[in-house]
Amino acid sequence: NFIDDNGSWSNATFPAEMTFNRMGGNRLSAYNWENNFSNAGNDYIYSNDGFLSGSTTPGEAVRARAQASFNRGQAFMATIPMLGFVSADGNGTMGVSDADRANRLATRFKVSKAVKGSAFTLTPNTSDAVVYQDEFVNWFNTTFPGRATNPTAPVFFSLDNETDIWTSTHQEIQSNYNDNSATPRIQTYTGFTDTSVVYAKAVKSAMPGALVFGPAVAGFTGVVNLQRYPTPDPVYGTQIFFDVYLDRMAAASAADGRRLLDVLDLHFYDEQEVDGGNRINNDDRPQTAAMIAARLQAPRSLWDPNFTENSYIARYLGGPIRLIPRLRDEIAAHYPGTKIAITEYSYGRLGDISGGVTQADVLGVFGREGLFAAALWPIGSASASGQPLGPYAYGMGAFRMFRNYDGAGGAFGDTGLSATTSDVPNSSVYASRTASGKTVLIVINKASTSKVLRITLSGVGSPTGAQVWRMVDGTPNPTRSTDVTISGGVMTYTMPALSVSTLALTP
Repeated sequence: NFIDDNGSWSNATFPAEMTFNRMGGNRLSAYNWENNFSNAGNDYIYSNDGFLSGSTTPGEAVRARAQASFNRGQAFMATIPMLGFVSADGNGTMGVSDADRANRLATRFKVSKAVKGSAFTLTPNTSDAVVYQDEFVNWFNTTFPGRATNPTAPVFFSLDNETDIWTSTHQEIQSNYNDNSATPRIQTYTGFTDTSVVYAKAVKSAMPGALVFGPAVAGFTGVVNLQRYPTPDPVYGTQIFFDVYLDRMAAASAADGRRLLDVLDLHFYDEQEVDGGNRINNDDRPQTAAMIAARLQAPRSLWDPNFTENSYIARYLGGPIRLIPRLRDEIAAHYPGTKIAITEYSYGRLGDISGGVTQADVLGVFGREGLFAAALWPIGSASASGQPLGPYAYGMGAFRMFRNYDGAGGAFGDTGLSATTSDVPNSSVYASRTASGKTVLIVINKASTSKVLRITLSGVGSPTGAQVWRMVDGTPNPTRSTDVTISGGVMTYTMPALSVSTLALTP
């Protein structure tokens, strides 16, 4: 998420092996592509400023990051503001009172519209009162022709960012009615979906073939009720928001004669609570045995029907979350063919081995469960103790275990193979075949002691051994280890404590 054009990521050098860079976050909801001003919302004193770019050249904040991403061979996601207003200036902080809202919107913002309705230009009039989002998409298409359908480094468009919590993140625009927190400017299912349809059509018309992601809700509460709780929707009551959203997007697509939503998108930060309410992705909390154990088990909530975590989500559901299968079920029932993305997530402590092992496990689950796209959000704390190599070292190592384990482009394959373990709490195994026919396995030990792994192979030819790379505590990057032999289709391998191993089978 949000890798800058110089390749830095929160003061760390990100792995070149990453394949997707999303330009998202709260600032993008009020991003003005004509002058590159944006508003920080409640992340930073509701400031209108030039944080995204010091240039006022149209689109430059996006162009620099997109160009750098494409140069690295990465897909790039641009965010389409749908909030209705974008920043007019870079003049700093502002109030959030409802009494001043009309004046604030008239003087510090410009009206943002989905459709221009007349000829596009690459040099928009920055002195008028309106910014057009289809004109922004056309600018992107003209600046980077062919990216809608590029096979390896395409552009995607997100229908805004964390749309369900605009009432809190962007009170400079969505102030509470009469400044009463009991009467926020919450959206209705119908109003929000209708707006999404208008903007999706605008994107598709300005750049045919581009994939549209939505609704990019902030978390599971957005999935369930668009963050309206405890107020039911005036039309749909307590129906699941994603069910209604998919139904309405499907109906709009059928009426329009083209698919308007390609990817169902959400943000998902694990909500497990340990040690009296501490969340596992809070790097600054004490890393107790309970915290580490909960983090290592957390990826199971993405898929496992036999795992129930300690979180408000599991309590609401009354059992396992099984997030990705749950979303697949919703899609099958309401808008078949829609892909799934999780464009913000973090399980915390990417600067120590527990976070690295968890990140590797998450990557394996994403691939096995058929996720279309995912983007890690960098929330690591450089000040947190116990991370001497920085807040992301082991997380980046986890990516390399999949994408470049040997330092020479060796990667987990594009074709998934079936792989199961008899000890789900303590181990994970993922299997693949590369385009050249090589079988590559990832095996993970979540236990604090070494484990002997006995792997029975079937349907992968007759390999005689495997080359081994490891990520272990103290060594975040893949390190070559001793080869193992395979006899009679059986391989025995001792996994180090808290480790990730890549096994590349040899003929």
